[in-house]
Amino acid sequence: MLFDDAFDQPKPAVRPTLPVGTVIDYEIGFLFNFASGKSTRFDLEPVLLFKRGPYTEYKRISLQSDRALAYLQPLEDTLYKDFLAFSDDRLLDWMTNTGNRFIRNHSGTWAHVSAKELVNLRKHYRDLLEKLWPALNAWPNLFILKAGRFNNNQQQFVKLGNEVAIRFTADRKGDAIVLNLVLALDGRVSPLNLLGGFLLEKDGLLYLPPDAQTLAWIDTFKKGALSFPLSIKKEIVTKYILPWLDKYPVAIDDKLNIAITTPEQQPGVFLSELNESNLMIRPQFLYAETPIDYSEERFVVTEEGEAIKIIRRNKEQEKGLYEYLRTLHNSFKNQRNNLYYYLPFDEVMKRGWFITMMRKVQDQGYGVHGLHELQKFRYTTHIPKFTISASSQPDGFDLKVTIQWGEHTVSLKEIRHAILNRQDTIMLEDGTLGHIPEEWISQYSLLLRTGTEENGTLKVSKLHYTLLEDILDKIDDNTVQQDIEARKQKLLKYDDIQKVPLSTEIKASLRPYQLSGFHWLQALDELSWGGCLADDMGLGKTLQTISFLQFVKEKYPGSTQLVVCPTSLIFNWENELQKFCPSIKFHTHYGLQRSFTETHFADYDVVLTTYGVVRNDLDDLTGFLWQYIILDESQAIKNPDARVTKAVIQLQAVNRVILSGTPIQNNTSDLFAQFNFLNPGLLGTREFFNREFAIPIDKLGSKEKTTYLRKLINPFTLRRTKEQVAKDLPDKTVMVLWCTMEAEQRRIYNDYRDRYKSTLMKRIDEEGLGKSGVYVLEGLLRLRQICDHPALVEKSEEPVKPSVKIEELTREMRENAGDHKFLVFSQFTEMLHLIRDEFEAAGISYCYLDGSTSLNNRREQVEKFQSDSTIKAFLISLKAGGVGLNLTVADYVYLVDPWWNPASEQQAIDRAHRIGQTRKVFAYKMICKDTVEEKILQLQERKKMLADDLIQEDSGFVKNLSREDVEFLFG
Repeated sequence: MLFDDAFDQPKPAVRPTLPVGTVIDYEIGFLFNFASGKSTRFDLEPVLLFKRGPYTEYKRISLQSDRALAYLQPLEDTLYKDFLAFSDDRLLDWMTNTGNRFIRNHSGTWAHVSAKELVNLRKHYRDLLEKLWPALNAWPNLFILKAGRFNNNQQQFVKLGNEVAIRFTADRKGDAIVLNLVLALDGRVSPLNLLGGFLLEKDGLLYLPPDAQTLAWIDTFKKGALSFPLSIKKEIVTKYILPWLDKYPVAIDDKLNIAITTPEQQPGVFLSELNESNLMIRPQFLYAETPIDYSEERFVVTEEGEAIKIIRRNKEQEKGLYEYLRTLHNSFKNQRNNLYYYLPFDEVMKRGWFITMMRKVQDQGYGVHGLHELQKFRYTTHIPKFTISASSQPDGFDLKVTIQWGEHTVSLKEIRHAILNRQDTIMLEDGTLGHIPEEWISQYSLLLRTGTEENGTLKVSKLHYTLLEDILDKIDDNTVQQDIEARKQKLLKYDDIQKVPLSTEIKASLRPYQLSGFHWLQALDELSWGGCLADDMGLGKTLQTISFLQFVKEKYPGSTQLVVCPTSLIFNWENELQKFCPSIKFHTHYGLQRSFTETHFADYDVVLTTYGVVRNDLDDLTGFLWQYIILDESQAIKNPDARVTKAVIQLQAVNRVILSGTPIQNNTSDLFAQFNFLNPGLLGTREFFNREFAIPIDKLGSKEKTTYLRKLINPFTLRRTKEQVAKDLPDKTVMVLWCTMEAEQRRIYNDYRDRYKSTLMKRIDEEGLGKSGVYVLEGLLRLRQICDHPALVEKSEEPVKPSVKIEELTREMRENAGDHKFLVFSQFTEMLHLIRDEFEAAGISYCYLDGSTSLNNRREQVEKFQSDSTIKAFLISLKAGGVGLNLTVADYVYLVDPWWNPASEQQAIDRAHRIGQTRKVFAYKMICKDTVEEKILQLQERKKMLADDLIQEDSGFVKNLSREDVEFLFG
């Protein structure tokens, strides 16, 4: 018989072929056979399709028959070989090789299968199918049989799906913790419909789970959610949530009080005694004040009351320290307990090994802990004595530091090493141990880190005089105390010290706080230090600076000052100089026809230029010595690696001043380049700053480091807010203008959101959040654009799709116009163009400004808006018009697409809410309801940063998004 179901015919070594001359018109198909109704039954079988007129006849053939296999000759060798793995002989071979002993009964069902063996069998089927899946996915004839016998009518055509994704949820329901698995097939949530225990089915499509682990979880949850008492929450976290975290999305209900953190790791070495005869040396890691020993675990779970914290460990760094310790003694090389190393005490003291080991470890930057608990080592009974003698030098303070335990003196280098590593014990010359008081570590840490050690002397720059204030009582040199006190008085009580009065050439009446700013700049000039004037936008930083420029002109006759600003502010500086101090002779070094000679620049009091010109004309500009360089909107050089930052740093000047309402826009590291330009060395090297301040503040939220950094920069920073000084400025009200999308706009938004979420979650799981950041930003950008107007992402020649924001904006203009004027800001120039078109159709008069607007046209647009009462609206791109504009005739501000940077929004609002405004200002953030815009408002509240205590205007949370945040934003 041609179609043979016999199981006892051996398969040939060579692929069988049909007899010569056999001509049969047929096609090959594959059958997924689950017909036994038992979870242990599955076969993948060949099917032949014969055309009989208008009908098709289906014949199932056996993989055990030589004659039947001949009909599979058209299959490629690889496909044939992989397919043959489903034959009984091959399955029996696998059983024999793996020790899985299954018995197949007459019906074809695998019997006598234990639970463990059943799992192995399903995994084996899944692995076999994984090899075949790409070929089967492209195969035209696939069938499925779930019940009954195979015939022409019983089986069904089936296709293969593509993407299988799962995510988990953990929720609190009363006193229970409820875990659930959410399955998505090709991006759509689906029930857990398992066939044969390992394939998924939905809407006529079969899906193969990506791996056996995913299959196991689906199998676990196939009967529904799991519920456990809240009292065993920690056990549930350990058993379920931890295994999910590295591989799957997990959404945890806030009510469960479970936090997942990735704190910065502080590695150290802990010493203890093992069996009273060995010294145990083990790596230990401090994660947010939680000490953790080395192990293979990727997470640590801590519990405090009802709160549980899951700490994600940095295993690469942990392994680095563990392997380094292995190199410290030959006997460690063969110790493989993966937790610690040990050494007999007699070996510890041989040839000074212990002292050498201590110094090596400290030189690597690791602290050594636990010494005071050792019983085999002798501790000194002497109380340590810390003495400082200091002298004031022209370039700084020289500190002679002496540390003694009785007769034993420890060098500054050694104690500095120990304190910098927060080590509380140090080895003395006689082999005894001295305990370092905790208050020393706290009090002297920043001073020792900031100063430099030279031949036993700690050299501290006078820029860092604030670090010596707390130890003045320990310094017996009166000249040092007097020097520090004089500097404090000049910088803190600048209004009380006799200053040069405001020049009569200044054609303005300075407000009291503006006069104080002028005095403060004078005080810095006396000390030859640079300063950051960081007043709120709209408080007149430019006027204070022009007053100071006139002072510098009179104090240093013949000197020339360089003012560098964004291109958009050039004409603003020209206008302000002409208005407030026409006696200052200035030159604008800008435009295609600009020329440079040192003699030419020496003819002027002030030279105005832009950051772009400095970058392009660097070779010429570095040859001139300026008395002062003043950077306006200095956040332009916040990136130390940017070309413009490197160019500005190379300019030569006697002193420097920077102006910025937002020195920090995204994170604490924005400060480094600006203050390094201002007072080189104030914040140390870039690596020092990142290690000591940027990482602890931005990533770990360290209050202590925030306080230290504020202590360093405060003497050189003057910041006043409107609330503090401009009592007479009219009120400002900021509100949310909620916009509800119509059906078509909502449909487009949901389509893009779902598409991006599916792709992003998969990419994040495969590549990590760090490498996926650019794609996250792309997805957020597209969703924001759709909130503005779908036409920003979907280009077509058909009429533009509706935009609720443009409709609301037009309605607002019509209803609220009266004698009011409006500023309309958007980050997207295409959106401004669409608004402009709508305003023209509605007969609403407007002015327009974006990045392509020329300098002259920009000036004309501003003057026209300020002077022409018929012009109601000013359309402005946020980047081009967020700073440098004085538009006090407007009292309504609309932010069409507010986002994660509140500082940028504040800058835009302050184009109207500034000195000169006489009416109350109303600002509206246009937010589309139930979109990523609304979710950003929620994240801004959740991710407040300690760096607000510095000069922070932006919570800067975008760079700190977690996987859960991304899932929330695209949810």
